Amino acid sequence: MVVLAGKTNLIAEFGRDLLAQGYTSVPNLLLRSYRSMGITDQEMIVLLHLVYLHSEQKSLRVVTESLNALMSSPAAEIEACLEQLQDKKVLDIDELIDAESLEKIQVYDLKGLFDKLAEVWALEKNNQYEAQQKLLQAWKDKQRKITNHHFAKTAAAAPAAISETAGKVYKSFENEFGRPLSPIEGELIMSWCEQHPYELVAEALRLSVLNGSLNLRYIERILQDWQRKNLRSLREVRQMEEIFLEKKAMGKRPSGRSTRAAGSSKAESAKEDKYRDMYSV
Repeated sequence: MVVLAGKTNLIAEFGRDLLAQGYTSVPNLLLRSYRSMGITDQEMIVLLHLVYLHSEQKSLRVVTESLNALMSSPAAEIEACLEQLQDKKVLDIDELIDAESLEKIQVYDLKGLFDKLAEVWALEKNNQYEAQQKLLQAWKDKQRKITNHHFAKTAAAAPAAISETAGKVYKSFENEFGRPLSPIEGELIMSWCEQHPYELVAEALRLSVLNGSLNLRYIERILQDWQRKNLRSLREVRQMEEIFLEKKAMGKRPSGRSTRAAGSSKAESAKEDKYRDMYSV
C-alpha cells in the first residue's frame, strides 16, 4: 500500500509538472498542408522547433545553437533547412532593436509561413464552396427530375383515369397558371373533377382569373360555396349569380333622375365586380 501510494503521488506530481511546463500549439492546417506548400519533413521539424522556441523563450533570435541543442541532425543540415525555408518564402530574417542592449539583433520572421497558410485556407474554402455549388446543382437537377416525373405521370394518368374532359380542365389550369402544375396541385384538381361537374371546376377557375385571385384555395372556396348551396350545374350557378346581381343593383339604386348612359356604365361596373363581392378569400 505504501509503494502504491508513493507511485500515485509520483504520477500526480508528473501531471502537475507536465501542465506547468506548458504546450506548444501547432495549427492542424500546417500539419495537414505542409507538403502541398513544398515543405519537406526535415524542414517541418525545424519549423516546429522554431515555433517551440518562440513559445518557450518568447524569442526567434537567429541562434543556430538553440536548434542544435534540440535536434540530433548535424548543424550543416539544420543550416541548409533554414536557408531552404528562406528560399521558399516560408521563413525570413528581420532586424530588431534589443531592449536591453539597444543593439540590432536578427530574428526569424514567420509571416511568410502564415501568408502561405492563409492561401491554403482560402483555396480550401473556395474548393469547398465550389463542391457545395456542384452538389446543390445536382440536388436541384434531381428534384427537377422527380417533379417532372410526377408531373408527367399525373398529366398522363389523370385524363385516362377520369376522362378526356378532366384532362382538358387540367390543361386549362396549366395555361392560366403559366407553368406546369406540381404533383400536389394536380392531385387536388383531379379530386375536384371527381367531386364536382367539370364545367363547375372550369367556371371556378374562370372566376378566379376574373377576380385576380389565381390560387387554388380561392377556387376551392368557390366550389365549396356552390356545394353548400346545392348548385350542380353551370346553369344553376349563372341563375344564382343573376339573382345576386339584381339584388345588389336594387340595393344601390340611386335616388332622383339619372341618365341612361350613367345607368349602363354602373351596370357594366357591377357586372365586372359581382364575383368579387360574391366570393372573398
